Amino acid sequence: MPTRAPLCGLIEPGRKDAKFIMIINCSYVEAAFKDYTDHYDSADPKVRLKIDHTRRVAVLADRIEQSEGRTSGIGWLTGMLHDIGRFEQLRRFHTFVDSRSIDHAELGADILFRDGLIRRFTEDNSKDGLLEKAIRLHNKLNLPEKLESEEQFYCNVIRDADKIDILKVICETPFNDIYDCTPLELAQSPISDAAFQQIMEHKTIDRKISQTYMDVYLNKISFVFGLVFSESLRLIREQGYLQQLLDFHSVNADTESKLQMIRSDVKDYLSQSRHP
Repeated sequence: MPTRAPLCGLIEPGRKDAKFIMIINCSYVEAAFKDYTDHYDSADPKVRLKIDHTRRVAVLADRIEQSEGRTSGIGWLTGMLHDIGRFEQLRRFHTFVDSRSIDHAELGADILFRDGLIRRFTEDNSKDGLLEKAIRLHNKLNLPEKLESEEQFYCNVIRDADKIDILKVICETPFNDIYDCTPLELAQSPISDAAFQQIMEHKTIDRKISQTYMDVYLNKISFVFGLVFSESLRLIREQGYLQQLLDFHSVNADTESKLQMIRSDVKDYLSQSRHP
């Protein structure tokens, strides 16, 4: 995937995205991000995971933004900043599980915009409100209704990019580090009626209603139904991690029957979607 040029956000007047111009020095942002994360133990696999995830999400967000004809670099910058709260979350609580610690998106937005860390990444404050909303809302189940069109666009860009890369992380991270259970426990796990209903209604499963290990697993598969952009669905197909998750088989007869319905439904959704 292409990476950002050293200086982003310099676009000619008259472009449809001209109103999104802000000055983003990508080399400066990269250096500031490294300086910030160097205060944490990069030898810790969990810290390394979030550093790598951040960089990939930034590239994905930039790719999605550009696929929509915009070249502001705001998608890339939001990707670089979206998980900044994860590092303090890990230091303070020794976990990435928000329900056991703190909402990492809220923490990151507070560190950046209330504590002033954002000025270490850019001196241009013209899009602070937009950036704060995108970062604060990136992990929420649904976006609030009253967002300006620019806010909604960039919130959706970072949310799509994050979901796409989470599928990669889920597939490539040691099993027990993700699910807090053994492969056999997952294979034996039932699917709750509430989670099954939500995924079959093409909704992202609400983590608050998850009751079983399989509910948590299916939450990640259900990300596909929350993707907004054509490029996002194309990337999902291209990368293959969604299919890898769908290929999991259960030894629980009822669960396997439901998984077969889910596999078929997701396949139909991807083939019949208006997205190319």
